[in-house]
Amino acid sequence: MEIISDLTGFTAKWGPAVLTLGDFDGLHRGHRKLIERNIRTAKKQGYAPVLVTYEPSPKKVLGKLRSYQRIYTKEEKIIILQQFDLRAAVFIPFTEELAKTPAHRFLKEILLEKLLARHIILGYDHHFGRNRHGHYHYLKKAAHKYGFSVEQMKPVLYKRKVISSTRIRECLSEGKLADANAMLGDPFLIRGPVIRGKGRGKQIGIPTINISLAEDKMVPKAGVYFGIAKYGGEYYRALMNVGFNPTFANVNLSVEAHLLNFNKEIYGETVRLYFLRRLRDEKKFPSVEKLVNQIHKDIEKGRKLKVKGFSVSV
Repeated sequence: MEIISDLTGFTAKWGPAVLTLGDFDGLHRGHRKLIERNIRTAKKQGYAPVLVTYEPSPKKVLGKLRSYQRIYTKEEKIIILQQFDLRAAVFIPFTEELAKTPAHRFLKEILLEKLLARHIILGYDHHFGRNRHGHYHYLKKAAHKYGFSVEQMKPVLYKRKVISSTRIRECLSEGKLADANAMLGDPFLIRGPVIRGKGRGKQIGIPTINISLAEDKMVPKAGVYFGIAKYGGEYYRALMNVGFNPTFANVNLSVEAHLLNFNKEIYGETVRLYFLRRLRDEKKFPSVEKLVNQIHKDIEKGRKLKVKGFSVSV
């Protein structure tokens, strides 16, 4: 899969393409349905399957949300997109200037001329161009003029409600990890470099790695989670803590993980954390000893939980 992050002077190396457009925050089951439809259509027509999205998110640039937190960063999206047989993923740099571009120019100059669209697949709620004029009905009319075809996919439901990135963010912030994961289609992921913490985990005999977060990265509700850590091509069971470590009166949010059967210093290295289950709320303990006792209970619980989709040896 080719990653394209700048269209300045860009010339597509593929022929006619099927394009799927969207913000794709979360790459949830609704988004995956679009991508799978793209790949099937492209294969049938002999076209190139290409995903088109924006970086940063239009919601952030246009200030549609007061405190915008994205489910996945660009790097995390790329990890997930590698599951699919796409020819390319195009991350169009989104600016206020691009937002003012008329829909007919965006369609003609970018989608048709640069990216060679011959078929376009839209989600049920996607728009582009100035005043959000680039919607499905606009494309249906333009298709006759420019010689391409277009289709719009219906939303995917979960518990009788439409799956959306907003709904997933709400579930994550409320600690409803099982619902969030069910809508995502895969365990929620945090990817980042390992940074130095305060070393308290090592002092109490339970060393942890601390993950540096992107400024606008969404994290689940504060608490203790069980999951899988990927480092150096290997997968490890992990106990993760999201929050403020109230027993030690921390004031800054942190994401840290204790990897089972792992004892290496990996500062500066990149680790992926997959969140599988929420174990409990974060709690202030009356003593460090009681905290340690609870962590050991959490670790033993994590050892016994079944893991699907990951090749872990312990």
